[in-house]
Amino acid sequence: MEGVLHLKVPASTANLGVGFDSIGMALNKYLVITAKRNDQQRWRFKHLGPNVDDLPNDETHYIYQIAQRVASRFDITLPCLDIEMRSDIPMARGLGSSASALVAALYIANHFGALQLSKYELLQLATEFEGHPDNVAPTIYGGLVVGYFDPETGDTDISYIDVPKVDVVITVPSYELKTTEARQALPSTMTHQQAVRSSAISNTMISALIQHNYTLAGKMMEQDQLHEPYRQSLIPEFAEIKQLARSSHAYATVISGAGPTVLTLVHQAYSGELVRTLRSYFPACTSEIVTINESGIVTEIVYPAS
Repeated sequence: MEGVLHLKVPASTANLGVGFDSIGMALNKYLVITAKRNDQQRWRFKHLGPNVDDLPNDETHYIYQIAQRVASRFDITLPCLDIEMRSDIPMARGLGSSASALVAALYIANHFGALQLSKYELLQLATEFEGHPDNVAPTIYGGLVVGYFDPETGDTDISYIDVPKVDVVITVPSYELKTTEARQALPSTMTHQQAVRSSAISNTMISALIQHNYTLAGKMMEQDQLHEPYRQSLIPEFAEIKQLARSSHAYATVISGAGPTVLTLVHQAYSGELVRTLRSYFPACTSEIVTINESGIVTEIVYPAS
């Protein structure tokens, strides 16, 4: 019996400044999905809530497309499904909404296709489809994850860092910023000297996080040379948020993923005050404390009573 599949898929923040396309952290905002077989000849989608109400109801739906890619890969036919979904992850804001949907689609295909894919195999597929592990790895595993996708071999390797003992404050603008647009702002090349500098900064940041030296880690996070200098102009609020955060003793303020969400790491003693300050300065944005998710995606299969 297949039962009804329930998924609770966390949001994620990527890069943490200098970890471009390689570092991500899961956050306790969720895409929640219920999936079950139907007796129709098509997939049906029901969307609940403002973050998903504009999604399509036909076969152009991203979850359907990804699920069918998995089915094609393993030469199976998936049954027609009823998918109900709601989400408190805002779309196109740099909080991994597409990665959460991608991971959900993989788990749906795995369950209803009886594929028995391991979590490792699901990660490999997710990274192959996404192109990098920064969002999908923490979405699957939870916590703070560092990863590398080798495009030549197709292999993804990941490593874990202890979850930072800090508060995470996000400021979410009202406007969207598509990842494709944010990537277009990036330069196509960099000098050897710039590459060496970026590598050194990133390595030092990782070491500092491992040692729970958040002052040093934050100093390194704010010295990114790979993406933030080119994307800041796309987020008018960024510079002032960063300055206000520094005045509230924050460790670091960075762009979450491709933006426009701005993420701040701050000591627990100052996080509430910072949120209240940000709300007063940026009433058109949503500022809040979010906690770090350590479980990754949660699945539950409910069988009908006999």
